[in-house]
Amino acid sequence: MASVARRLVAAAFFLPSVSICVAQGMLSVDGTATYRERIALPPDAVFEATLEDVSRADAAAIVLGRSRTEQPGNPPFSFSIPYDPTRIQPTHVYAVRAQVTVSGKLMFTTDRRYEVLTQGHGSAIGMMMLRRSSGRTDETAQAALPLRGAYWKLEEIRGERVMPADQQNEAHLLFNTEGGRVSGSGGCNRLAGSYTADEKSLRFGAMASTRMACMHGTEAESKFLQAMEQVRSWRIIGHQLELADESGRAVLQFSAQP
Repeated sequence: MASVARRLVAAAFFLPSVSICVAQGMLSVDGTATYRERIALPPDAVFEATLEDVSRADAAAIVLGRSRTEQPGNPPFSFSIPYDPTRIQPTHVYAVRAQVTVSGKLMFTTDRRYEVLTQGHGSAIGMMMLRRSSGRTDETAQAALPLRGAYWKLEEIRGERVMPADQQNEAHLLFNTEGGRVSGSGGCNRLAGSYTADEKSLRFGAMASTRMACMHGTEAESKFLQAMEQVRSWRIIGHQLELADESGRAVLQFSAQP
């Protein structure tokens, strides 16, 4: 019995030390995020930064860590994202994404990939977020941005974020101002075809594409083309283009780029 008691006492001291070692084994990605607008955030604002594995362009990003701050105050926002270094693979690509939500609605977000940890990148980063308009006032004020003639970068397919693969084009569309022609890229292959549009409705005609053999991004490109076939309407909110299906559900989300 004495021997059993000694083992139990030893275990009681050993288990806390194990948890401490695990905690000490965690590392962090540290950084700041800001935006250009001189806007004070309301009390219900939430800032969030996530560390993601974005190695596969044809699959959703894998979240490895997250930092969340309620009532973050004014920018720049400092953050520290803890992560388990044993999950980091030298051949993979990792990036940090930041956003600000107000009452659950997106207000600011990063629109480019900020890589960290591997491929020559460190664990400290500074990021710029862009405003994502969502209110009726912003929609009316910024509705002058045209469908035609703008460079529309693909951001989401059915709510799933799209990340360009390394050394490949980003998926995008260009609606010609004349002739009802549309061109762009699916991320791997170049696209070209026709479209018809009025103030609300939009339909794509037959689309032709090149036949390049890409190592990554083919699955996302296939989803992109399938979603285009289901597009029936469009609307622009600020610098965001949303294409919806017959039921009004958004299937494709784009952002206007310079």
